[in-house]
Amino acid sequence: MKLDPKALRYLSKDDFRTLVAVEMGMKNHELVPVSLICTIANLKYGGTKKSIQTLHKFKLLFHDGRNYDGYKLTYLGYDFLALKTLVSRGVCSYVGNQIGVGKESDIYIVANDDNQEMVLKLHRLGRVSFKTIKNNRDYLKHRKSASWLYLSRLAALKEFAYMKALYENGFPVPTPIDYNRHCIVMSRARGYPLTQIVQLRHPSKVYSDLMNLIVKLASYGLIHGDFNEFNILINDEEEITLIDFPQMVSTSHLNAEMYFDRDVTCIRVFFEKRFNFIGERWPKFKDCQNIHSLDVEISASGFTRDMEKEFQDLSKQQDDDEINEDENDEDDDEDGEDENNDNNNNNNNNENEESIKKSSKVNKNEEENNNSEEEEEEEEEEEEDSDSEESVEDNTPVIEEFKGLSLNKNRDFKFSNLKDEDHNTPIVLRREFIENLDENQPTEPKKEKVELTEEEKQRRKEEKRQKMITDKVKRQLGKTMREKVSVRNNVKSRTKKEVQAHISSY
Repeated sequence: MKLDPKALRYLSKDDFRTLVAVEMGMKNHELVPVSLICTIANLKYGGTKKSIQTLHKFKLLFHDGRNYDGYKLTYLGYDFLALKTLVSRGVCSYVGNQIGVGKESDIYIVANDDNQEMVLKLHRLGRVSFKTIKNNRDYLKHRKSASWLYLSRLAALKEFAYMKALYENGFPVPTPIDYNRHCIVMSRARGYPLTQIVQLRHPSKVYSDLMNLIVKLASYGLIHGDFNEFNILINDEEEITLIDFPQMVSTSHLNAEMYFDRDVTCIRVFFEKRFNFIGERWPKFKDCQNIHSLDVEISASGFTRDMEKEFQDLSKQQDDDEINEDENDEDDDEDGEDENNDNNNNNNNNENEESIKKSSKVNKNEEENNNSEEEEEEEEEEEEDSDSEESVEDNTPVIEEFKGLSLNKNRDFKFSNLKDEDHNTPIVLRREFIENLDENQPTEPKKEKVELTEEEKQRRKEEKRQKMITDKVKRQLGKTMREKVSVRNNVKSRTKKEVQAHISSY
């Protein structure tokens, strides 16, 4: 989204108060309800809804009313909040043209009241060109997810800390001036991107300077991670300025050697392709020695106290939100488990009582049953013998032969009761079965076809032709007889009739 600061002159204090209310509501909501915006902004006489309409008109807020009436900040609205604070601090007063576009940021020229030119960098994570930010950067750390505005804010905070630490230790980087939210203000470096340079006067000198800069960063415990021709500026005196620091990693990283070798190969390949310069020597990660642990000091001296507190507050807020969500889920699960346990305990108690009653009854009946068991067993054996004989006699007439297949109409049928002849019955397919049925069915006498003479055939053709002609004429006459009557024609005819009747009456 392109920054258009013209709308700043038309926004009032209430509008900015509403923007801040939406920003505060987005800590816990993806879409902030209108009622919550009104309570946070606390404007009188319904001024919040009016300011929401003006902000939505300037595309500073995004509206979504599918589930409920909610709003969220756009990158343009976030830019306006940052610019408002920078202007109130006196850091910048004018916004100029756009001088650069990257995969995760936009670069603009700004100036202060003394007409001193500076550079404004706006982080815009989550664009189509850089959607894998959550996998390629460690901004989230142990968190599961976060909004793109929050990630952009963390990226700006991290880059400003690295830039300040490198500038204080004598590295060729722009001068950091100030930052707010996702914006960084730095001094403008006079130079051109190395990717736009076609020819160098001393390519070997520039090559050695770049390799020495990589080694110097490693000696301070840092690896740039994106050390290529797009992040290196060079002026007319062939002096180097390094930019773009959010992806910097420590030399204690697990993949530190891979990142170091990648930075070295990027410069070697570019010089070979563009300037036909092949470097005979290049540094290796094993040869680098850590003189200063700047990667450890950045967490203390790189951040100011205010910056450190702000970074901790942001991370704590995000962690608290996730902990609250997890606790709510666990409470729901525990409540469900407690209910299930209570039900199970009640069921177990009822089952125990029933089992005790049954056991008492069983003990009483055991003595009675022991005497009668022997008699029942003898009777059952006699009945089974008699039933087996009767079943064989009953099943024999039930089995019928139908087209070579044996059909059973009895549910108690068993294949063991079949005879040997039934096992050898042939299998008949459905097609053969249908053909056999057709053969056995009585055939109707076929009607003899009467052969027509040629005169009768011609007579029937003429009758069909005359019938078609008459139908066609009737359809055409029906169309012509229908008059296209409209309201206007009815009115005209009605007025003519009335006029004629009026004249005839006199």
